[in-house]
Parts: sequence; structure tokens; C-alpha cells
Amino acid sequence: MSALLVPLLVQRGWPPIPTTLAIISYTIFVTFVILGGIQVKTMVAAAGSLGGVLLAGGLAWAACQIVHISGMNMDEAEALMLTAVDNGLKIRGLYICGILIAAEGAVMDIAMSISSAVSELHEVNPALTARQLFKSGMNIGRDAMGTMANTLVLAFAGTSLNMMIFIYAYDISYIQLLNTDFVAIEIIRSISGSIGIVLTVPLVAAISAYLLARQHRKAGAAGRLDKGPRPEYTDKKL
Repeated sequence: MSALLVPLLVQRGWPPIPTTLAIISYTIFVTFVILGGIQVKTMVAAAGSLGGVLLAGGLAWAACQIVHISGMNMDEAEALMLTAVDNGLKIRGLYICGILIAAEGAVMDIAMSISSAVSELHEVNPALTARQLFKSGMNIGRDAMGTMANTLVLAFAGTSLNMMIFIYAYDISYIQLLNTDFVAIEIIRSISGSIGIVLTVPLVAAISAYLLARQHRKAGAAGRLDKGPRPEYTDKKL
């Protein structure tokens, strides 16, 4: 992804967010097709992953508009501005792009887990209704959501460890800490990514349950048509 995205942003000056979304969509589709081929569970996982990434990015964008956070607030903004003079790099939007890319991996993981689990339940008992499949998918996803959200939060916390040590060492007050761009940036990253993961679970569970139950109903209807009408029984005396 980076081998394609970075040259387009730096050398071509393409808009960051649309370019990132296009590459993420392509990456998600190709990855799932390679893993499982073109079938219901992989296509549902791909759609759910893209939906979760869009939700995370949309929440991050809305939060940035409220607290006035943009790419200019990043630590590397000054150095990037010097680079942008020569190549037309658009700095605004890079922060949202980073959130989209960071959320992609975790969202793909949870989406494939839920889609595969619901598909296996349908294989074991094809008579399960869409409501029953959705309920089972939510029960499975409820256990996975917490760990996946923690994974994303801890990943962001790990990259900010030096800054947290710096804050603790200089005994910065709580109020001052909350009013810094650094804390706002990290909070938006963590919360938007976590909410994206949480909302991916019902999205994938609902789509999987609906499509699999519909597929079973169509197969049952086709089977009844193949058998043809039953002959009428007549009791005639010779």
C-alpha cells in the first residue's frame, strides 16, 4: 500500500483522503479474494471492512472539525510544509488518512472473523433464520470487540510512549494536558478506530445473516420446483 500511496501523494499531489480510500478499497478486496475466493463470506467481510473504515474515518473527520484539528497540528507538519513547496503535497487530510490506514487492519480482522463464524453456523444448520444467525454473530462479536479495540488503543499508546514519559516527567497539569493538540490527536485516533471496530460487528453480522438466509430460501424454493407438482391420488374401482 505505501509503495503506491506515498508516490501518488508526494510526487503527483493527489488529494489524500480520496486517494487513500481508493487504495484501501482495492487492498481489502484483493486481500479477501486471495484468502477465500469470491464467495458470500469473503464479499461480506470486504463490504463490512470498508464500511468500518469509512465509519472510523467519518467519526475522526467530524471530531477534527469540532476541535479544529488538521494535518497542520502534527509534529511533522513544519517539515512537510517545506516539502510541499516543491512537489505540491497536500498536508490537510493526512491525519485522517493515517487513521483510515490504522483502522483497516483491525477492522478487516474482526470483519472476517464474524463473517466466517456466521457462515460456519449456516453450514452446520442451514435452517437457522436470519434473526438467529444475526444473534449468534453478535454474541461472537461481543467477545472479540473488546480485545480488538484494546489492540488498536494499545498500538497508538505504544507509539506515543516517549511523549507520555515526557508529560509525566515534567508534571504537566491535567487541565493543561487536555488542552494540548497531542492529547486531542491521540484521543481522536483511539476513539474513532475503536468505534469503527464496534460498528463493524453488527454490520457484518446483519449482512451475513440476511444473505445466507436468503440463499437458503432460494435453494429450498428451487428444490421444490425441480420436483414438480405432486400427482393427484384417485381411488378408482375397476
